[in-house]
Amino acid sequence: MTSPFNFARLLLPLLLLVFVSASVAHAQDEYATVKDWENFNFTRKTIAPADIAALSIDDLKLVRGIVFGKHGRVFKDADIRRYLESRSWYKANANFQNSALNDTERANLDVIRLAEARKHDTVQPGDMRLYQDRALTRKKFGQHTNAEWTVLAAEIQAIHGKRFDGTPWLQQYFDERYWYRPADRY
Repeated sequence: MTSPFNFARLLLPLLLLVFVSASVAHAQDEYATVKDWENFNFTRKTIAPADIAALSIDDLKLVRGIVFGKHGRVFKDADIRRYLESRSWYKANANFQNSALNDTERANLDVIRLAEARKHDTVQPGDMRLYQDRALTRKKFGQHTNAEWTVLAAEIQAIHGKRFDGTPWLQQYFDERYWYRPADRY
């Protein structure tokens, strides 16, 4: 008859093997839903809203990161940064400029960003372009910090090309937006 101690000695390595296998499988599948988007040619092909409709808001954010990541943009957002740094094709470029994006990439980013905005429970900085032709309800306003309210209000003007030279941090914020085009006359 096998003693309980011998049985535990036999079972422990088996449990360890199962745990390690499950951990490796989880690590391999962590980004499975966006992996195919790494091979999409965002510079030449356009995406339609239906192409990304099933993606979660977190996956949309990562797909947006892929478009920028192909040019080496370094993200402040921890989720995007962690994802990009885990990809062998990503080469960080601290000198990335939005001017590196072509019109097709910008159009694709708009589709992705607007899909993200539709999935937000409340309006977030960067979402105001979605509300150019639709009502913004009180419920969508949500709660924000003073800085976020400042950005949301300024975004309405930035959409139309206003410069914010008197507020350098705000001007820098909009300079970092791929869609922002300052106008000579506002």
